[in-house]
Amino acid sequence: MATTIDQEALAGRFRASMRMPASSVSLITARNADGYHGMAVTSATSLSMSPPSMLVAVNRSASIHPVIVETGRFCLNLMGESHTDLLEFFSRSELRDRRFSSGNWDEGPDGLPVLRGGLASQVCTVEAVQDYGTHSIFVGRVDHVLLPEAADGHVAPLVWMNGTQTPLGACRAARN
Repeated sequence: MATTIDQEALAGRFRASMRMPASSVSLITARNADGYHGMAVTSATSLSMSPPSMLVAVNRSASIHPVIVETGRFCLNLMGESHTDLLEFFSRSELRDRRFSSGNWDEGPDGLPVLRGGLASQVCTVEAVQDYGTHSIFVGRVDHVLLPEAADGHVAPLVWMNGTQTPLGACRAARN
């Protein structure tokens, strides 16, 4: 006998379970004729070393989604703990107009917004797109990697855990 699953309850429990493990926090940025676009993501991960590539999942309702589809380019900015103030701007659509007015931004390759002082920034060209559920999964070939210019080459990472941003403090990201 088949059991009926309450999809709303399942979604709530799934969301709660995915808040428990620590996840890296990144800002995905893009640029088109209308200007800069961006959003905060925890759904980004390295995919392959050969070719160097990243996998990023973006909700199709996000304002950056059509920009990535249109331009075929994005920059994944891995956040450091000094960027905690940016998360609110990049996580809430009603604050969209303030996203690039705060923080230290440079123009990277192809004019993509690059966050200064983070763990690293990876400029990518979209190689493949797969729609699944509410999201598109973008596979980006890494064309450029920009590393921090900190004197010691280390930046403390920022993670998302239990529904909140969490600086790791003493934990340092090493650069080879």
